[in-house]
Amino acid sequence: MKNVIAIGGSLFTGRVFSIQASKSGAFNLHVVNRGNFPMELERVTQYKCNRHSPRMMARLIPDVTYDALVDFCAYDPGDVKSVIDALGGRVKQYILFSTASVYAPSETFLDENSPIADVSNAENTPALDYVAKKIELERELAAACDSAGIKYTILRPAFIYGPFNYAPRESFFIEMIAKKYAVPVPIGAEARFNFVYVLDVAEALMRIIGEKKAYGATFNLAGEEAITYTRLIADFERFNNGPFETREVTVAQVEKENIQLPFPLTENTLYDGSLISRTFDFNYTPFAEGMERTFKIFYSIYTT
Repeated sequence: MKNVIAIGGSLFTGRVFSIQASKSGAFNLHVVNRGNFPMELERVTQYKCNRHSPRMMARLIPDVTYDALVDFCAYDPGDVKSVIDALGGRVKQYILFSTASVYAPSETFLDENSPIADVSNAENTPALDYVAKKIELERELAAACDSAGIKYTILRPAFIYGPFNYAPRESFFIEMIAKKYAVPVPIGAEARFNFVYVLDVAEALMRIIGEKKAYGATFNLAGEEAITYTRLIADFERFNNGPFETREVTVAQVEKENIQLPFPLTENTLYDGSLISRTFDFNYTPFAEGMERTFKIFYSIYTT
């Protein structure tokens, strides 16, 4: 049985990973977060601790060697190095959640060898600040792990969707459908984008923990299907067993009215997630299948 530390992630991706890891019976999981959302799962122990108190973290968790540390919530420079300084001698592999947004924009599918975005002279916005910090954290991870003799793996997910998602992405539409509001449908929004189902993220994580083929590697997490707003709305109608009220809006209207549509309107964001699938022999859940499950879960919540 593998010993694993997970930092953060009690809300969405980390929570689903914890549930799936518990079900698998293959892991002793030690989850470190602020403890706001208790997890009572077999072989999962939760420790209430802020990641910015790494020495306290080191004292709280059992003094054994861990096959992997999974970091769901490193956002600021220094977040990775402080953990390695505190736990370095007890961790064999450091798995960092980054983002596929670190790549330079392109109209085609981006793989792990695609150029990284140059954000040095970019306009300072929250989104670009987030990307810049993730790029810096990836570099910090490589340097700190090499210095400490720890293997590392970087994961770059596309849009993650599924149960427990607190980001207003798929739920933006599902809530409006459930509450019978008019759903804004962008006209002329030709962008294509892709997703990864949260259960696939959990499966990928469980596959790479302690695996030599993952050491020093970077993997995108992204299903192969390119989705558009047209496809998304059509799928939601099918899941809803019929049409729902909509209102057409142009791209200009979206910007003028500050409609918080969650996906790109005019620029493709497409990522090739096949490397991890080929390396560890697993298949991504078809988009319609995963999104239908997600639709039903959120719909039942919003109509309760």
